Amino acid sequence: MSVEAVAPADALVFSSRDPGVLHGALWMGARTFDTAEGAARGLAALADLDAFRASLAALLVTAMNDNIAEQPLEGRDGQPTRLGGDLAHAATVSELALVYGTSEAVAARTLNFSTALVATHPGVHEALASGDITEAHARVVVEQAATLPEEAAQAFGIEALTKLRSRRGLLRTPSEFRTIVRNLRERRHPESIVTRRARARADRGVWFRPEDDGMCSLTALLPAETGLAMYERIDALARAAQPPEDELRTLPQLRADALAQLALTATGRAAEGSEAEPTPEALAEPIAGMEELIGRIRAEIVVHIPVAVLLGASDDVAELEGYGVIDATTARQLAAAAPTWERLLTDVEGVPLSLGRTAYRPSAGLRRFIEYRDGTCIVPNCTCAAHRSEVDHTIEWQDGGTTDAKNLALLCRKHHALKSLALFHLRREAAADPERGDNAKVSGELVWETLLGRRYPAEAMNRSHILGPEPPKAAPPPLAPAPASGDPAPSSVIRNDPPPF
Repeated sequence: MSVEAVAPADALVFSSRDPGVLHGALWMGARTFDTAEGAARGLAALADLDAFRASLAALLVTAMNDNIAEQPLEGRDGQPTRLGGDLAHAATVSELALVYGTSEAVAARTLNFSTALVATHPGVHEALASGDITEAHARVVVEQAATLPEEAAQAFGIEALTKLRSRRGLLRTPSEFRTIVRNLRERRHPESIVTRRARARADRGVWFRPEDDGMCSLTALLPAETGLAMYERIDALARAAQPPEDELRTLPQLRADALAQLALTATGRAAEGSEAEPTPEALAEPIAGMEELIGRIRAEIVVHIPVAVLLGASDDVAELEGYGVIDATTARQLAAAAPTWERLLTDVEGVPLSLGRTAYRPSAGLRRFIEYRDGTCIVPNCTCAAHRSEVDHTIEWQDGGTTDAKNLALLCRKHHALKSLALFHLRREAAADPERGDNAKVSGELVWETLLGRRYPAEAMNRSHILGPEPPKAAPPPLAPAPASGDPAPSSVIRNDPPPF
């Protein structure tokens, strides 16, 4: 019987776009929306469905990983060991990122959670499939058990399930559950906290995340005593600056400015005899505002500024490498504060920079061009920044590829390794030739083909909002001999020019 014969005409119906895998259909009658009680029942039913979906997704992710691990993944002969030898994990993460349309970091967390849930915590997986817990509760158990020895992790998960509900049977929130399970882990862990702390210190780091409207978030994972001492110092500096009547910044704003000032003006080495508490001189020093702090930036920051914006003839946007769009005023301030600056030009015809077969490694100027043109690793959903990516020959050098802009692209180290091993492939579709009657849809663009044979368009970062529409391509002139230094033509890269203002 078809779903049309069962579902009312006004029902909301879901059916998969791949009915060969997900069979049947799911529908909800319109009367469910008529009352608050009906809507509440509908939401509860969807919560059960979401829990089942999460349990099924974990099984599918684990099955993908297991099947990829069973394939021969030696790759191209003569290549050194890449990715620590764990090619199956690396390939599965990349496949997942493309299937889900998410970053590789999120895909890696999904893979680790799924395999641990299915293999190590079958009781937790069963509770999720039945709707007794949510995916958030399951993640709490898996994450807290991750640092336990394998022989203790499964028993810990079963005991954690007994803490899901309060004495009167109310399901605890994931946040409340996390606190209880964390305490349980501390009591059940067979290793001392000294040993665990030493291992956890290896995970310390600082992360940058772009936010809206020209802002960002910095997140740091630090030993507790170090982080607390840093916060107390920043707070003391901010509170010392707040009393003056002409200080209009709030305490949180002052803390943020104090942190920026300390980071941008620090010498990198603590003064001899320094203390955790700020000195009276430090407390007396005024905290600079954001505009003044721009002038103290000494790290290399790449800003892409249209000439009209740089000259003040336009207040259009510019782009801060690693972040995104910034306003024209901030861009000009960064340009003025830079001790040196570099601009990258191609000739007026837009002819790609080229070294042909005269050199395997791209010159500094050619690499700069590729970094600016691509912006990030060109594999879909990979956000690895240009300065952390590698310039790769699309057609391998050993296969006759040339060191030309049209045959070079940015790949992060992981995707470069997968391509070099010939497990994943980066190919250019054949350009259409109307005289041969070729299909006009054949684009000539790059395509990333995964281990499973799935094909995705590979493309550089879209900079049209900065550069404007791409100009029509002119026929390239005959290739001139490469300079002895290996650099492209002198007119292509101009270094250390003073700003034109």
